[in-house]
Order: sequence, then C-alpha cells, then structure tokens
Amino acid sequence: MNINHPLLAEYASEQAPARTIAGALAHLATHMQTGCPRAAWLAALLLERVAADPDADSHLRNHARELVEILERDPQTRTVQPPGRANRWPASSIGIA
Repeated sequence: MNINHPLLAEYASEQAPARTIAGALAHLATHMQTGCPRAAWLAALLLERVAADPDADSHLRNHARELVEILERDPQTRTVQPPGRANRWPASSIGIA
C-alpha cells in the first residue's frame, strides 16, 4: 500500500536521521553489553549513514563520524568486515579471506 501524502513524506524525511541514530544506539548498547562485534559493525554502518547525510545536523554528523572512528580503533570490533572497510577491519577471524 502506497500512501502519497505531503505530510507523511515530510514526517518520513524528518524522522530518518532520528530513526537511524536510534538503531545505531541500540546496536551500540548491544555491543557494549555483550561485546558482540557484529552489533558494533551495525552501529558503525548506521553511524556512517548519518555522517554522510547532508540533511543531518552538522554536530550530529561530526559526532557520528567520531563514534565510527572509535569503533574502528576498538580491538573488539575488528572481527567483522564491513563493506568498504576491508583495509581497516580484517575479517580473518570469521573465516573470510
């Protein structure tokens, strides 16, 4: 079902960064509680989307970039290889390569 309503489209575009951040925070919390590297990878993936979103607030983009860099430096998060990050996050520990 497609609903074409201007207010709905406006609501969806306004909520996109907030929903992405909410997802990133949920994955980050999972990583922090369990040490799950995939949760860290998913958080970084979502944070990279926010960092690249020209519609997101500049402070939000900068903090998202900073968190991605922190996750990339964390030795616990180096066990999963996100797309486009092959040189920074080796995947040898999960049998890829």
